[in-house]
Amino acid sequence: MERKLGFIFDHNKCIICNACVDACNKAYGMNWRKLPIFDINGNKTALSISCNHCRDPKCMDVCPTGALRKLDNGIVYVEKERCIGCNYCTWACPYEALTMGNDSMTKCHLCMDKLGKGMPYCVEACPTGALAFGWLENSDAKVDYLPPSDITKPDLKIIQPEGVKVKANVIKEKEEKNYLGLLIFTIFSEISLTYSLLRLPYFLPVSIVLLLSSLILSITHAKFFSRALAMIYGIKNSWLSREVIFGLISVLFFILTFIYPQFFYPAVLFLCLSVLSSIMIYMLKSRPSWYNPDTPMSFIGTCFTVVMPLAFFFTSNIAYIIIGIIFGILEIFTAYRKRDLKERKFNIIPIVLLGISTIFLPVSIISSASALVIEIIYRRKFFKKVIYYGIPNI
Repeated sequence: MERKLGFIFDHNKCIICNACVDACNKAYGMNWRKLPIFDINGNKTALSISCNHCRDPKCMDVCPTGALRKLDNGIVYVEKERCIGCNYCTWACPYEALTMGNDSMTKCHLCMDKLGKGMPYCVEACPTGALAFGWLENSDAKVDYLPPSDITKPDLKIIQPEGVKVKANVIKEKEEKNYLGLLIFTIFSEISLTYSLLRLPYFLPVSIVLLLSSLILSITHAKFFSRALAMIYGIKNSWLSREVIFGLISVLFFILTFIYPQFFYPAVLFLCLSVLSSIMIYMLKSRPSWYNPDTPMSFIGTCFTVVMPLAFFFTSNIAYIIIGIIFGILEIFTAYRKRDLKERKFNIIPIVLLGISTIFLPVSIISSASALVIEIIYRRKFFKKVIYYGIPNI
């Protein structure tokens, strides 16, 4: 295996003096290095950790602008001029290694400017040699108190404490900040896709308005919006870049459809690709509450549970109601698999029951509106209760 630069940490030498953290903070003014402390039967040990400059850096893979780069020696760093501050990299990193700065995302870069002249500040400051730095051929970060190493393959070697076993919970919970634009775009794009695909009344203006308004809200989620054009660089690897670019192309084709009807087909195709990309954005192993079949089923289910009652209202074709009911049942099934049925069933079951009643009663508009409200409630919970991997005791 090719050698890469990385950190080595020896629990048995660490005296929990915090010198490594202080040195990093003094040099860069950011909390890049952390020192979680573990209590083992009255004895304490700590783990000094920052960015692990992973072999498979998911932060770099998901970046929509190519702002995260990797050198041949293994160093992963941020190219500030390209960063739009979307925070997608923080979602993908299971080690909480990235911190938002004043003008870009920031992270440990192994003191790049010091390479060849000395060691990173944190390593130089360690008085016992507990924290070291060098070329690693094989990492050894498979410990019970860090996220699964197979997610990103960190270049980190840990020498565990002798005679004791460290255990800690690396599963954490938080609320995603500033999620309104993300919520609106995911739901509006899903509704637009099915509504336009079925060519329901006024589908062109409806789709254009829903997509444009939600895209604007979604893009402004980025902190440094003025650099948004750089998203073109990420289309090869980033689902976020694809979501936005495919969505904008779809809007353009929908507008052209007013003049040239044949542009309807590429418009729907690119909208389909945008919705698929928005689903893949959230399929991150670093976030177990998102990385499961319920996520794509919930997103796809919105397309049908909300729009199918409207389609029945406009056409009286009972097949649309049956399709909506089927997708409602599928959402219940995936919620059960996710162990989220207790709360989810109270959301989805009314959709199914209303869908069935639509066959016999004139309540299709009520059914569609209720489905929309329920999907918004569930999508809100999706962002407000995020289960993710992280560093313990932080």
